[in-house]
Amino acid sequence: MKTRTSIILSIILILAMFISCKKEPVYNPAKDITGRWKWLSTYLVSPDTVGNPLTPKNTGIQEELVFNANYTWSKTQNKIITEYGTYSIGHGSYTPYPGAHVFIYDSIVYYQNGKYKNGCIDYYDIYNDTLQFCGAYAGKFSSYSLPYNGTKILIKE
Repeated sequence: MKTRTSIILSIILILAMFISCKKEPVYNPAKDITGRWKWLSTYLVSPDTVGNPLTPKNTGIQEELVFNANYTWSKTQNKIITEYGTYSIGHGSYTPYPGAHVFIYDSIVYYQNGKYKNGCIDYYDIYNDTLQFCGAYAGKFSSYSLPYNGTKILIKE
């Protein structure tokens, strides 16, 4: 009788342990973009694009993006601040159809004067010291920095 009671108590204890265990959701934070980023090139997927890829050399534009730790940002072109505001970052995934490769991406949402402007989102990835914007990461054909589908490459200074 003691053996049967011990077995039943053991089973109850094991079941209680499984029931009380909570599975925490997996949280994948967006990659940190804090820093000063210098524009290297942009490749646009458009039939009428001349001079592809676009570069500082063939456009005459020296561009720099700065993302600060306090979630403020600025864009400078030829040493003149052309845009600035605040930003937030996020992490997501995109699956074009069931069974397809899952695209993992990070995103930046830009705010100007404390307000979100429609379409002010960039989808990005970071490889070592290289920041790459590409709307295709999220299954989009455009993003804030790329009005047409393509890729924009920046390097950390």
